Amino acid sequence: MTQRPTRDDWNRMKAERLAKASGASGRVFRNRRSRETDFGSMFLRGLIIAGFLGFGVFEATERFPEYLGPVVGATSLRTIEGRVSHVRDGDTIEVEGVPIRFGSLDCAERDTQEGQRATARMRSLTSGETLTCHLNGRSSYDRKIGSCRLTNGRDLAAVMMAEGHCHRFW
Repeated sequence: MTQRPTRDDWNRMKAERLAKASGASGRVFRNRRSRETDFGSMFLRGLIIAGFLGFGVFEATERFPEYLGPVVGATSLRTIEGRVSHVRDGDTIEVEGVPIRFGSLDCAERDTQEGQRATARMRSLTSGETLTCHLNGRSSYDRKIGSCRLTNGRDLAAVMMAEGHCHRFW
């Protein structure tokens, strides 16, 4: 009567079959459960990475519109084109009667010397210019949040930061 193989015998034979199939010498142990879940875990990792990348692109576009431009259709809900009717301070203007707060810009308050310089520079940049402003759909008090570009395509917030009148709003 033949003796029935033990659990160790089955594992050894399985390892030998796998070693022959893979061309490797020695014992190779593979976990059946890990092979079955490889696709699922890879898919889940891919979804997580895609989510982080999507969030990063969205955040970068919101925080740095002067470099990336407005996202048409996604965050740019409204575009206003016209002349500046009033400059409130260095980071808030009114275009066609709509108050616009630059989302990426932080200037000193108007009652300080730095704030007065920033307001004066904003007035000189926008006088006689037709601006194209992209609003992102958010509001701050009575102001719409957005970014504006001069007729030559330069972003007003980027100009104010490059000249040192204002800083990036975090």
